Amino acid sequence: MNRQLKISPSILSADYGNLESAARDADRAGGAAIHIDIMDGHYVHNFSFGIDVIPALKKKTGIPLVAHLEIDNPDAFIADFADAGADMIVVQEDTCPHLPRTVQAIRRTGKKAGIGINPDRGFEKIEANPEILKQIELFIVMAVYPGFGGQPFSPTALPKIKKAVLMRDRYGADYDIGVDGAVGKETVPGIVAAGANYLIAGSSAFGGGDVIKNVETLRALAEKALVKSRRVPGEYV
Repeated sequence: MNRQLKISPSILSADYGNLESAARDADRAGGAAIHIDIMDGHYVHNFSFGIDVIPALKKKTGIPLVAHLEIDNPDAFIADFADAGADMIVVQEDTCPHLPRTVQAIRRTGKKAGIGINPDRGFEKIEANPEILKQIELFIVMAVYPGFGGQPFSPTALPKIKKAVLMRDRYGADYDIGVDGAVGKETVPGIVAAGANYLIAGSSAFGGGDVIKNVETLRALAEKALVKSRRVPGEYV
C-alpha cells in the first residue's frame, strides 16, 4: 500500500516571538499539519507550549493542529485540548496506564488520535492491546527523546518503523507512520525507505533560511527515496 507523503512542521523549533508567521509559513509550504509539542517540565525536563497556543494558532492557519502531549497524566487534559481546537491529540504510550482507554477518550471528543513511542520503549503495551491500532490515525516513532532539539538520530528508529508497518498490515489498521526528531536531509531517505510517510520537521524546517524552501527540499528528498524504495520489494509497504 503506497501512502501519501506528509510533512508536518514542528513549531518547537520556530521563533517563539513570531509564531503567527511560522504558522503561515507552514501552511504556505504545504504542511500536512502544524506539530505542537506540549511539555510540562515533569515528563520531560523542559517546558513548551500551553493550551492557549492552540486557539491562537487556529486563527492564523487553515491546516490541522496536532497537540503532542509530552506530559504526565495526559488523560486529565484530553478534553481541554480538544475544546481548545486541536485536530489531533497524540499521547506517549508510556504515560498512559490504560492506553486503550486513553485512545478511546480522544476519539470520544471527535478528534483524531495518535500515539508515540520513545527510543528506549518496546511494543509490549501496544501488542497487548492491538485493537487500538485500528483507532489511531498516526503512529509516531520517536527518533530522539522528547524534550530538546538537536539530539542525534536514534538507531532504534528504523527497525521500529518497519515493525509499525508490519503491525499495520497484520491488524488491518490504517494509520500514518510518523517520525519525530532529527528529521533532516541525512535521515529522510532511510526513514522513508523503512516505511514512514509522515515527517515531523523541526529545525530542518524552521532552523534557518526560507521555511517554504526547507520543506520543499525535504519533500523532494522524501519523494526520491520513496520512488527508489518502490523498486526494492519489501522495503516500503
